Amino acid sequence: MHTTMTSLLAADSPAVMTPTTPHLRINTVTKRFGSFTALDGISLTINEGEFVCFLGPSGCGKTTLLRTIAGLTKQTTGTLIQRGNDISALPTQARDFGIVFQSYALFPNLTVFNNVAYGLRNRRVDRAHIHARVAELLALVNLTGSETKYPAALSGGQQQRVALARALATEPGLLLLDEPLSALDARVRGHLRSQIKALQARLGVTTIMVTHDQEEALTMADRIVVMNHGVIEQVGTPAEIYHQPASAFVASFIGSMNFLDVTVQGSTQALVGSTPCACLPHTLASGQAAQLAIRPETVALSRDGGALKGEVVGIEFLGPFQRVTLHLTEADQTLIADVPSRDSSDLDLYVGQTLAIHLPAEAARLYPAGSSHQ
Repeated sequence: MHTTMTSLLAADSPAVMTPTTPHLRINTVTKRFGSFTALDGISLTINEGEFVCFLGPSGCGKTTLLRTIAGLTKQTTGTLIQRGNDISALPTQARDFGIVFQSYALFPNLTVFNNVAYGLRNRRVDRAHIHARVAELLALVNLTGSETKYPAALSGGQQQRVALARALATEPGLLLLDEPLSALDARVRGHLRSQIKALQARLGVTTIMVTHDQEEALTMADRIVVMNHGVIEQVGTPAEIYHQPASAFVASFIGSMNFLDVTVQGSTQALVGSTPCACLPHTLASGQAAQLAIRPETVALSRDGGALKGEVVGIEFLGPFQRVTLHLTEADQTLIADVPSRDSSDLDLYVGQTLAIHLPAEAARLYPAGSSHQ
């Protein structure tokens, strides 16, 4: 997954959105369940037409935030403003959104046509418009011809596309996706996420998706909201989140990351054992214990030269690259380097080999000691 993410970010990451009119403003929203705080003063603005992913581990608050936006969960304090209207106290049915759950939640006793038409019938839309709208939506999700089938006759991916069509039927201003792909197998999931992203871009509907899958967020989102313990750790484009993590938690949660125990030595340098290594500017105090974070694909190895040395203790062939595990004898720590397969022959890699290690300063970030283990 690591290399896939890197290549996607380098070549196919979503374009950065230009500032537009806010669709939704979340102002200092807090949600408590008894003594447990699920959301702690969340503030966030989501723009018109934007695709935003709430990303984080289980229990971080991302689903609670989505349910609060939908009115399925009532916030303890704070406000929600949608297109200038305060929806904080509105009941669920009065809010302008469509929602798709991971469990599809289709009516098993209704045909595909009637599932998609359900919301339109509740709004007493005339029959001709319902038929036209359902036909249009089934064409959008590539299910024309499935109108008379029942959900049990459809695959998981097809059922999820019906659920998506149903959510879009009433032309909601906001589309909410609650881990919509997590119940599908990997091949279907990969195909459907590209379909959903293309459909969202075509329709221009403002979309919020909850996911715990970092690759899903990196490939689909215009912006990612990384959450942990009920707070927002960072908001940014996929490239910003990956290349410029604002905290050690974000650095450890997104992709693969090395963390080395170091001692701060000046504003752009740290000691790995007794070996000085340059890093990006930081505000930690000299002499302070810290963690140096660096991604495996940025670590450079050579057969000679360099002050930092490591012994090769493991080699994994992973197709486009080889993952090399090194033991830093002086610092008694482990470091992983991803070496492109086309370059590995120059190193003549073997277990027991001692190699020189170069950590590019522009890729090395310092965080307070222990902060990656939140």
